[in-house]
Amino acid sequence: MEEMICTGPAGTLACLWEKAAEEGPCPLVVCLAGGQEEGKRALAQLAARAKGAAVAAVPVEGAQEGDLADLFWSLRQREDVDECRVALLGTPAAADWVWRLGSRFPQWFAGVCAIGGHGDPYEARALKDVPLRAYPVKGEPLVLRDGRATADVERLAMGLRAAGGSQVEERSPAQGDPWQGALEDGAVEWLLSQDRRTQFQVMWLKPGVWRIDDWFTASCYLVEGREKALLIDTGMGEGDLAGLVSQLTDLPVEVAVTHPHLDHMHWIDKFPRVYLHKEDIAPLKEHPENYPSALSHPGASLPELMPIEEGTVIDLGGGVQVEVWELPGHTPHSVVFADPFHKCLFTGDAIGSGYIVLLITPEQQALELVAQYRQALERFAPHLPQARDYAWLGGHGIQENGGDGRHQQDYLAGTSQYFNPIRERVITDMMALCDGLLAGEIPCTPEKNYPEAHCELGCAGINFRYI
Repeated sequence: MEEMICTGPAGTLACLWEKAAEEGPCPLVVCLAGGQEEGKRALAQLAARAKGAAVAAVPVEGAQEGDLADLFWSLRQREDVDECRVALLGTPAAADWVWRLGSRFPQWFAGVCAIGGHGDPYEARALKDVPLRAYPVKGEPLVLRDGRATADVERLAMGLRAAGGSQVEERSPAQGDPWQGALEDGAVEWLLSQDRRTQFQVMWLKPGVWRIDDWFTASCYLVEGREKALLIDTGMGEGDLAGLVSQLTDLPVEVAVTHPHLDHMHWIDKFPRVYLHKEDIAPLKEHPENYPSALSHPGASLPELMPIEEGTVIDLGGGVQVEVWELPGHTPHSVVFADPFHKCLFTGDAIGSGYIVLLITPEQQALELVAQYRQALERFAPHLPQARDYAWLGGHGIQENGGDGRHQQDYLAGTSQYFNPIRERVITDMMALCDGLLAGEIPCTPEKNYPEAHCELGCAGINFRYI
């Protein structure tokens, strides 16, 4: 057993740690406990059950949410932890914290197990797409705290179902020690069977339009017409995306790709027809090995590839016509999809998603690419009057809250300190930023934690990744 001490603004937190028996990134089960001694007991019990996984116990007595969040973030960043297989549970004494942290940071956890406790029923709805196992414990069903209702397991579970949650399991209450009962019921083994890579978060945006986020927080969008539906990008999730969209629509589904990066064109062979820029089709056909995530397994056949370019219209029937607008820069042939019927603009990574646009280039060719991108923005500008009142939907929707993964989910608690949705002003500021770079008036600075350079002006930003 190791003890790690994490210092935060409100004080220090002790984290008890039992490393995994195996080398490399391993699953991690984190248990919140009422105190130090309870944490030690829980850690020993978990270590005996969590074969091949690391376990940690965190006493929460006197803890502050921000410090706990910082601790969880640092645990997820460890090289020996698989960040897609971090699971959360707690003893009954710490169950309220399980509900609170799970609700505030749902995308951090592959699975959550709550043994009793109370939570805010509205905050808890953020858990609707997270596998959740909950054990009722006898106590007050409804508690007022600071003038707000907090509900018990039974009410929280039903509230999640009413909000569309389909992965909540309300287990039978234990006849004795609730903690021991949950362990004997296989709670740890169940948590270790969960994997964020196979999970998706679905958001209904308006009639006929859904947003689907994967573990990498890549966003794809399902658009319905009368005769067929169009899935714009496929993210990089390893779950059954085709099966998921078939639950959202009864129509046949085709795919349209904004650009052929691994987090936007994953497993396209799961769909019969894919629309791709005409200049990207030949490289994909001739060298599929350069696009390893495009196919679900080696030797898989490519789907029917349909060439698109500026002005191409994909007719979904019933007046729903999706038009292609070219906006290269992030890749040589990036496109944007405009849907006048639903008043949506699907931008992929062409202008970022509210944080920055990423330009990938040899360093000595950076300004040449900036000049090309500036010209592409100029060609794109005539579309702006049409799209002014559209919803602009980027390839990584969470990035409207910034690029700092530790704080992207702060909006769930109403504490965001960054909010920059993509819109027309991002385009105009981006053109001005390009002009400033080309004139030598705007400097680039190294980007913390990344081998990139960063520059910004107004609402626009560029990161350079040098190759």
